[in-house]
Amino acid sequence: MSRLIRSDWHVHTNLSDCGHPDAEPMAMVRAAQAAGLEAVGLTDHVIFPEDRARPGKLRQVLPTELNGVRIYIGCEADMQTPTRSTIDPEFAAGLDYVMMSGSHLFEPGVEHPAEMDPKTMADVIFGLTEGAIACGYVDIIVHPFGVPMCPYPWAEIIDQVDRGRWFHTAQMAAQAGVAIEFNPRYLKQGPDQARWLFPMVKEAGCKLSISSDSHHPANVGCRGDRYVGEQELRAMGIEEGDLWSVEDRITARR
Repeated sequence: MSRLIRSDWHVHTNLSDCGHPDAEPMAMVRAAQAAGLEAVGLTDHVIFPEDRARPGKLRQVLPTELNGVRIYIGCEADMQTPTRSTIDPEFAAGLDYVMMSGSHLFEPGVEHPAEMDPKTMADVIFGLTEGAIACGYVDIIVHPFGVPMCPYPWAEIIDQVDRGRWFHTAQMAAQAGVAIEFNPRYLKQGPDQARWLFPMVKEAGCKLSISSDSHHPANVGCRGDRYVGEQELRAMGIEEGDLWSVEDRITARR
């Protein structure tokens, strides 16, 4: 049986404001090599216009391959409304792939009601996520319903997710060729919730992207105590054929 986690598509460097000082671009690539990965994608945040320089800075200092590890440059952008994001199609076209958050509710420019309980948050995230799927230049929806700086735990928000709408959203993503990220740490943050949310993505025919969202070299490749191991992922029925790869985007473009 081959390894399930052979790539990590969600890796931040210290170019992101949230990146650890040790997360220098080459350090993150070498961490991918130490984790035995075949490919790594660097996806720094693009929230403000000046952030658009980040992918270019990475291309200047990184090769496309290092000791057998293929290196890709993407970004993590934000949906601010169901029809507006922090990037545009022209910027997206210059990247290897695009990750989009529909759940950065408290970032500048993201529109939401003044008062938000878990149910309201879930509904707002649905709208932003469905907008991301429809926009035509997104490859992966990151950390579904995971809200940074949130007063409510992830599991509490998932408990308010309409399962029928989630299945429909995953079907929309499948038809658009958009994957949904499954961070293994969610099996620790909300095991019961993760065990229905992500298998439903697979049931809808949508690809999953198992990624770390790492901000430090020690976590590249989903390493560390915050993540569960491959055995627990396989116990949910996840197999190699269920996983997204950047080659999927290349195929979709042809």
